[in-house]
Amino acid sequence: MTDRRIRGAAVVLAMLLAAFAAAVAATVFADQQRWSRAVAHRRDQVQAQALAVAGIQWSRQILHDDARATVTDHLGEPWALTLPPIPLDNGEIRGTIADAQARLNVNALGATGTTTEAQRTWITRLFAQRGGPSAALDAIADWIDANSVVRTNGAEDAYYGALPASGLAANAPLVRSAELVAVKGVAPQALAAIVPFIAALPAGTPVNVNTAPPEVLAAIVEQLSGEALGTLVAGRAQKPFTTIAEFRARLPQGATLRGEGALAVKSEFFYVTVEARQGTTRARARALVRRIDADWPAVVWQVVE
Repeated sequence: MTDRRIRGAAVVLAMLLAAFAAAVAATVFADQQRWSRAVAHRRDQVQAQALAVAGIQWSRQILHDDARATVTDHLGEPWALTLPPIPLDNGEIRGTIADAQARLNVNALGATGTTTEAQRTWITRLFAQRGGPSAALDAIADWIDANSVVRTNGAEDAYYGALPASGLAANAPLVRSAELVAVKGVAPQALAAIVPFIAALPAGTPVNVNTAPPEVLAAIVEQLSGEALGTLVAGRAQKPFTTIAEFRARLPQGATLRGEGALAVKSEFFYVTVEARQGTTRARARALVRRIDADWPAVVWQVVE
């Protein structure tokens, strides 16, 4: 091989080595960029989740302070105000507290007693008025009650065990109303129609007439709708009810109220939702909080997404 050919081969080899080194450097740089972005995203995700969980603690403080200051709960109190977006370093946080006892307690369907009997009547009426799964009322009751006796239109283990994805009836109170999707005859569309108006709470928990939405009041009070319902809600905003006797006294003529023992003007259970953003990452924490008298509120369940 002549010197010229040797020098030519050396040049080509040097160029190949340079190209290889450049490719390796580019790959390493790209990997470092991806790693940095992944680390930054994970950091923001953890921080956003931590902010959302901290918001749940904020709600407990708000509810604790309220219990020491008032003897009734209504929509004019500070806890009922939506927390607007609060800017933070490279992010923000917002949150809401909603009275869980503003809704009808679906666990009443599987319980016994005078109080739950009234609530079952109201739930039946709510389902009929709002397009809920009325045909599945017995199945929901069977899902919740502790026995294995099948009601007229209900379902127990034999039905759920025969499904392609076989299972068993819960035979226990619901923890969250979303669990109803597993019940025989509960279609998603019908469930969506009544989800804003139902809650899953301990049986016997009363409904707060100061916070119940018009749809719930219409299910509780017979012959209450339209203009009369609007007038009652508007009057409540101006002067919340201090007792159930006052609630009854302020009902319009012709309206009928039964089951007063299942009603209240103060609440123990509250839904809390907190959303946080850190960078481009978002997190949400949801919880059911229970407040008994002036004790520090307890978290019944909490979900961080």
